[in-house]
Amino acid sequence: MSIILQMTPQDPLVARDGRPFGDGQGSRMRGLPWPLPSVVAGSFRTALVKAGSNDFSGDMPTRLMEIAVAGVFPVCDGELYLPAPNDAVAEPVTDEKGLPTIKTIHRVQPLENFGGCDFPNDLPLKPVMLSHTQSNSDFKPADIPSWWPVEKISDWLVGNQISFDKKFLKTPITSMRDHVALEADRGAAEEGKIFASSNLNVGYLPRFLMKLDDDKSAFRDRFAEVTLSARVTIPDSETKLNLDHNFDIWHPLGGERRMVHWSKNPAPMLWNCPGKVKQSLKNATRVRMVLATPAIFKNGWKPDWLTNGLDGELSGVKLKLVGVSNGRWKAISGWSLAPPKIGPKPIRRMVPAGSVYFFEVEKPGAAEPLADLWLQSVSDDKQERLDGFGLAVWGTW
Repeated sequence: MSIILQMTPQDPLVARDGRPFGDGQGSRMRGLPWPLPSVVAGSFRTALVKAGSNDFSGDMPTRLMEIAVAGVFPVCDGELYLPAPNDAVAEPVTDEKGLPTIKTIHRVQPLENFGGCDFPNDLPLKPVMLSHTQSNSDFKPADIPSWWPVEKISDWLVGNQISFDKKFLKTPITSMRDHVALEADRGAAEEGKIFASSNLNVGYLPRFLMKLDDDKSAFRDRFAEVTLSARVTIPDSETKLNLDHNFDIWHPLGGERRMVHWSKNPAPMLWNCPGKVKQSLKNATRVRMVLATPAIFKNGWKPDWLTNGLDGELSGVKLKLVGVSNGRWKAISGWSLAPPKIGPKPIRRMVPAGSVYFFEVEKPGAAEPLADLWLQSVSDDKQERLDGFGLAVWGTW
């Protein structure tokens, strides 16, 4: 049973990174630009137990780990938003008023290797780069919006040209808060007990191409009010853990117990694959996979289901990897509360969201089943998939 959740933060969220923080370790809590999938998964599983008549005794922690939690993504004006794909390169230009703007949004693609580029393990990959026509003029790529509406990203995935407007959103604004420990008897700050935390305002995301400090523009013209969306899949065998129709709870998400309202989303179609993407995959011979959440693979950047060099099979579709455009790896660890491995998790490397994998398909029509994998996990390990790592969307190139 799959259910779409709507989450409305009451406070700025704390999404900690892995650097030490605590008494004797560091007084500044540093944050990430967006909560990790495992944070959302762990928070929901705890909320589910608290919302019912269950507790964490017996085999409950193990049963909770079997619940698949995917997300979390912004929702604005009834539309889901996904991270920017890494194959979009914006060429800047100065407008008539002397202000920087976007001239063209280029696509990078795998091209023949005419230089001396080396690839890991001597794999016969093609470099993903601009063509000679696109790179006639030297330019420093401009920043692109961090969050794209599904309608626009599906246009990009099927090869349509797009332009940026204020529907595109930037990364959340980060603020620092100073905290002190108070002595109960004096009501004053305890000597040396001061620390700072990094906070994400995920309830209002800045709009692209808008000046945030422009007091002449209305607040809603500069910022978009968003909620958060996640998908939960509970095994049919778990009758005692099923969500009832009145699921409505306040529960923390992330660090410092920042409160979020969790409820069922009245628009469950948010996560469906767009029709234009389904149509483009029907006769495609070249497809691309874009990560919507960070992925964890056993072989670092390369999925383990590519078993024979660059060849592999996913959902019955035979694929051959041609090129990759990915960002620098990110580290993740954590703490496990489920047996048999209770304790710190090993540090793993994540392929960042937005990374693009370019494939060739064996024959036209063979890629059509990939539409059913829209926003499904492609990570290698089962638990990583259940925790929401490696959600992917598909398109053509």
